[in-house]
Amino acid sequence: MDDALIRKVVRELFPVFIEELKSEGLMIVPESYAAKNLQQKYLKKKSLTFREIADANLWGDIGKSRVEAIAKEELIPHEKFKDGNKWKVHRTAVERIGKNRGTI
Repeated sequence: MDDALIRKVVRELFPVFIEELKSEGLMIVPESYAAKNLQQKYLKKKSLTFREIADANLWGDIGKSRVEAIAKEELIPHEKFKDGNKWKVHRTAVERIGKNRGTI
């Protein structure tokens, strides 16, 4: 495909693509914007699971198993609790550790 044809196809399809996103309530945003909004969403909760802490990068760009290891090292026993079959961490403890690690 030559460059002119590619530009023509993009000019025709891109507006359709954007309208489809809008109709689904979606938009294209920078990754940093999405990450910041996810952090803000989770920090409104009273407690978070290890998975939520990892997904929102609240303690850095780490996985759930590393979050669990940090929790073992840095949490005081009353800062985490079992909710059903999941461990949760009080938001204040999540924020404290995030601030100490420079990730919040």
